[in-house]
Amino acid sequence: MPPVAADPPMNPQPRIMLVMCVIFGIVTPTLADPPKPPAPADENVDALLRSAKPATPAKSEPLPKGGGDASPLKPKSDNPQGWRAGVITLSDGEKVKGRLATTLDQPIRVYDPERKEYRDVPWPTIKSIEAKVLWERDEREWAFRESGSDIKVYSGKTYPARETAYTVTLADGKTVTGSIAAPIYLETAKDPKTFILHKRAKGDVGQTLKQLVYVARVELE
Repeated sequence: MPPVAADPPMNPQPRIMLVMCVIFGIVTPTLADPPKPPAPADENVDALLRSAKPATPAKSEPLPKGGGDASPLKPKSDNPQGWRAGVITLSDGEKVKGRLATTLDQPIRVYDPERKEYRDVPWPTIKSIEAKVLWERDEREWAFRESGSDIKVYSGKTYPARETAYTVTLADGKTVTGSIAAPIYLETAKDPKTFILHKRAKGDVGQTLKQLVYVARVELE
């Protein structure tokens, strides 16, 4: 059998040239590089913040005392709280004058005992509110004789108590009389104050009826 001729030796020059081209970046390897993972969300947010321009804040308007509605869908008002000039006369004779208001967007609710129902009177329609004392007296303070006992004994002390009704006169002259529990806010050049129209009021132990001052009359312009 004749001998098989061997393959001619490979010329190493092309292989050397290929390796050098890969090293120096002339030829890209046939194996593709793995895809670069996307940047983390935090880095994307940071990039957006760096490229974004700062917004100019809009000029804000202060809310009226006692709260307010900042909804842009409602028309703006120069008097959103319903402030009205008026005078409050207290039971001790003191008179305070200023701008008066009640709870925002709430009427004065009067319980009419004759009709046995509540009647809501809008604040802008009220001309005056006058108190009428139904009863007032010094109540005895009672306390349990001892801890866990259901027997009460008189402590020897008293506290003042009072029940009051109010007559609300409207701008058209109509009146509504009954019990009220509502705040009246007073705004003056000095310090604002809050007065409460009570149905029933209770003072501190040792206090007198005269010291338990209440709103006797409210006059509105």
